[in-house]
Amino acid sequence: MRLGASSRVVAAALVCFAVLTGCSGEPEPPPLAEATKKLVSDGDAVASWLEARMTELTKERADGPDRNSSCGPDKERRFYIAKGDFADSSKESPVNLVGLLKTELVSRGYHNEVVDNLDLWEDDTSVAVLVNSESRLTFILFARLEPKPNVAIIGKTECYSRSD
Repeated sequence: MRLGASSRVVAAALVCFAVLTGCSGEPEPPPLAEATKKLVSDGDAVASWLEARMTELTKERADGPDRNSSCGPDKERRFYIAKGDFADSSKESPVNLVGLLKTELVSRGYHNEVVDNLDLWEDDTSVAVLVNSESRLTFILFARLEPKPNVAIIGKTECYSRSD
């Protein structure tokens, strides 16, 4: 009888542990290759709104070497960077452009906005930082009238161990 009671206690403890670790509310991050693919896809979708409005549009699509980052020596992350200048800044509004870009990201699952214009309080400049909690990707949207470049979109993965 003693062995049966101990087995039930151990089983109950294992179930509690599984429930606590499995339901912590934070999903496991996708593998780096999968996160990078989504980063590029989402970045291209957002940057497509810039192509008709920008000159000197450049894109770095997470395909180069890892940039120096705050991840540490045994970790890495991928970046998506698009920058450009307004074709005619007299016809552009940084606030409206960032709002348009933000709407695209929200449609792609970026529902956690950690920074917005109210954090900046700056005329002729607009910023938003959005996070997709499922893919653990972050995008920074930035637009200003002066100086150039006027617009920057920066997306990044979280830090991954170099062995992942």
